[in-house]
Amino acid sequence: MSIRARVVKAVDRDWIADQAEHLVRVPSPTLNEYEACQLFLSQVRSLGLEVDIREVTPARSNLYARIKGSGGGSTLMLNGHLDTIPNQNNQPCYRDGDLIWGRGSTDMKGGLAAMLGAARALLSQGVQLNGDLLLTAVVGHELAEAGKDGPRALIQDINSGRCACDRIVIVEGSDVLWIMSMGSMVFHITLTSKSGGMHTQYVPLEQNPIRYLKDVLDRLIRFQRELDHGKVHPLAGAERIDVGIVRSGDYFNRTPANSSLTGTRRWASEKTAEEVLEELIHLINPVAQSGKLELEIRMDHEREPFEISPNDSIVEAVGKAHQHVTGQDARIVGMRIVGDANLYVHGTGVQTIYYGPSNETAHCDRENVSISRLESAAKVYALAAMDMCGIVGKSENWKGES
Repeated sequence: MSIRARVVKAVDRDWIADQAEHLVRVPSPTLNEYEACQLFLSQVRSLGLEVDIREVTPARSNLYARIKGSGGGSTLMLNGHLDTIPNQNNQPCYRDGDLIWGRGSTDMKGGLAAMLGAARALLSQGVQLNGDLLLTAVVGHELAEAGKDGPRALIQDINSGRCACDRIVIVEGSDVLWIMSMGSMVFHITLTSKSGGMHTQYVPLEQNPIRYLKDVLDRLIRFQRELDHGKVHPLAGAERIDVGIVRSGDYFNRTPANSSLTGTRRWASEKTAEEVLEELIHLINPVAQSGKLELEIRMDHEREPFEISPNDSIVEAVGKAHQHVTGQDARIVGMRIVGDANLYVHGTGVQTIYYGPSNETAHCDRENVSISRLESAAKVYALAAMDMCGIVGKSENWKGES
């Protein structure tokens, strides 16, 4: 039996399910990840690995473990986040057949458990990699209040050499090769009346500043139609502009001093966040001028788009492993949604992709993950690591191995 076949056989489905369930049972909403950090620390140490504990803020730490290679190979990082969104409906954690239910099961504690399962299989078979394999977990991913402090700390540590690597696989998302994300920003449009609020009795309705919100929305709708019929990305589709919050007025018979819209804008790689902001200002400014209103448009949470080549070594390694494990070619996809890869690629220059067990129920009231897919993902991570890092005394060409 080949070394790769032994590693695949060594992936322990029940052990991975147990680790995933343990993680899900420990609540870890963003900014309150301490107990989950401690649990993941103990899980990694149970594999016999030393862990570099990188404090991000007091009681909140990124965790970096390393399977040391012999030297001469590429260093691969498997990466995930320990925090979850809040458990708004108090969803309990339980196991039912092939599914583990609970907040964070698919987003993304299942991926972390699969990552551990891959490492355990490699270690149990005495695989000596040429390059290092890093297992990393960060805090501060989900909620904006954290400012992405965990991923940003990891970026610093990659750049400083503390956690340097050649490629990154984020163990999140579905079991596809997610190789690009559009850029994204949250925009805030504010229209301010120069005369402030006035009694509506003395202002014709068609001159009420509130009516210009409709004009802004009409312009945004027309703009989206232009995007739909413009250049469409082959993986992620058309660019998007969306509105989620509209606010105006403070009293029933008083014109609003301020009216505002908040939404998201997603764009492809030919543009930058600053260029997209200028585009939005140019789009809305005529509305403000027609109403003699002051216009302010600002952005936050901006992320530049990322896209890596489908022929990159990490895409090929994970794709080959997926085919070996599942018997099917992995789909290559792009997304409008953004994640930490947008930060890692631009912050470090390290090519990054996503490949996870599942993501279909992320943030749902009834979140769950399939144990079978956790097992499959663990096998893919282990094989991809062997291919990417290289194996001591073994050819990296594993065609024909079973």
